[in-house]
Amino acid sequence: MRSTLIVTGGGTGGHLFAGISIADEWRLRFPHSRILFVGAKGGIEERLVPKANYPLEVLSLGSLKGVSTFRRLKTFFQIPFALFKAAFILIREKPQAVIGVGGYASGPVVLMARAIGWSWGVRTAILEQNAVPGFTNRILARFSHSVFCAFPGIEGHFPKSKTHLTGNPVRKTMIPFKPAAREPFTLFVFGGSLGAVGINSLVIEAFPLLADLMPRIQWIHQTGEKDYTRVVEAYAKAGVSGRVEKFIYDMPACYEAASLVICRAGSSTLAELAAVHRAAILIPFPYASDNHQEKNAKLFVNQGAADILIQGRAKGEDLALKIRAAIADPLKIDALERNVAGFHAGESPGRIVSLLGADAEKRN
Repeated sequence: MRSTLIVTGGGTGGHLFAGISIADEWRLRFPHSRILFVGAKGGIEERLVPKANYPLEVLSLGSLKGVSTFRRLKTFFQIPFALFKAAFILIREKPQAVIGVGGYASGPVVLMARAIGWSWGVRTAILEQNAVPGFTNRILARFSHSVFCAFPGIEGHFPKSKTHLTGNPVRKTMIPFKPAAREPFTLFVFGGSLGAVGINSLVIEAFPLLADLMPRIQWIHQTGEKDYTRVVEAYAKAGVSGRVEKFIYDMPACYEAASLVICRAGSSTLAELAAVHRAAILIPFPYASDNHQEKNAKLFVNQGAADILIQGRAKGEDLALKIRAAIADPLKIDALERNVAGFHAGESPGRIVSLLGADAEKRN
């Protein structure tokens, strides 16, 4: 019998890329299997999943936390319909395994898989990518057969008998790179899959304070869709040249070129930094649920594996000073690269697939 895996969740590139990494490993292990993604309508998954050559179904579902009362009420009305569609997909597909990788779309699918999937023996799991469990995963952990954790120490938030420390999956294209050239000094700036206005603003503020070093600096900058025009105009006004794009698909090539990365502190981004061995100035998203990005970042900073700036307190001058210090002290960059490599989980997708698909061979 052909096995089927459903990967559900999304909303951010971090969730999606982890899911794609697991799907790729499942396909390698079980080449005749079917893999289906289930995400949210209007989410980034509608763009990224087809590009990864996987089929996608979407649920109409909003969020419940950190949103207006109107949007919360709208989501409550959407939940029954999302549960019904999730049940329909599950009955049609009869998957062997379902894994939620984070994001609100994972809730209805994992819940319904556990509620009705017992009749064909489905296994359910969730992946918790952050140093603090997310809202959806705190609920789903009660109903899942397995919980996979990215960071050590978080296992205590979940039932011990079903929890496994696996690390955070990254794409196979994220491999250890040799140290990048220091001349020119390449700064790779990005704020996650949707961009980050806060990071973009700090970079723009730093431009005049780095004027004397600009001939030595090469910029690669992912702005996000909404902030692209403002950032391009700021580069032109400051007389700074660089590669400025709304979204960058060839991330491995950018990591390879980077002397230093300036980015958010989502768990997927941190896992990629560890995998490619790149030093970074982390600027955590200040409105992340439970402030999990700052907590993620401090795990790295406390081990000498990254530097940090706190958005809202930091100014362009602070970023400029850190860039100057990095250019002036290549040994500091070397140390950050050595230390961040220690966070690389290695075969995380393989461990997850081994645990989730333990009986796949019996069914194929």
